Amino acid sequence: MKIIIAFITVVAVLVLGSYTYFSATVGRCLNPSQFVRFSTTVAMAAIHPNEGGAARAFGLYRQAMASPTLTGSVELEGQKHTFPLPRYAVAQEHDGDGFYFRAFVSPGEMYNYFYRDLPQAGWTHDQQLGAGHFFTGHGVHMTIVQHFYLTSDISEFHVLIDR
Repeated sequence: MKIIIAFITVVAVLVLGSYTYFSATVGRCLNPSQFVRFSTTVAMAAIHPNEGGAARAFGLYRQAMASPTLTGSVELEGQKHTFPLPRYAVAQEHDGDGFYFRAFVSPGEMYNYFYRDLPQAGWTHDQQLGAGHFFTGHGVHMTIVQHFYLTSDISEFHVLIDR
């Protein structure tokens, strides 16, 4: 009986300590679903130590919670083309063309992003080929290539727009 109580106490302290740390890092209290989402994703990323797994996921978590960005844009021939971003998305610096971002997205949220959110913003989903999703709208073609990053709940996106 004492072992069970000790185990429950240790687990409670770990959960409370993790919640406090995750909340303090972003300067506000997380709701329970946010805590579960981010803490489990960061913990799953720990299985990629050679890629800096948990530390990179935690850094992305801090950026995602502070990022007010709800739209991305790509400029083509002097005209700016905008598109919505998934919740908890973080723009990434990149030397190449297009727009790069990483986001904490579950498979269901990713499906909704491609088949609900982008079409509601005027982008018609034409087809999918592997990791590439092809859209038309606003007089241009948009290609979004999505890859998992560290875990299946973090994805990396590359957006290209052309005529």
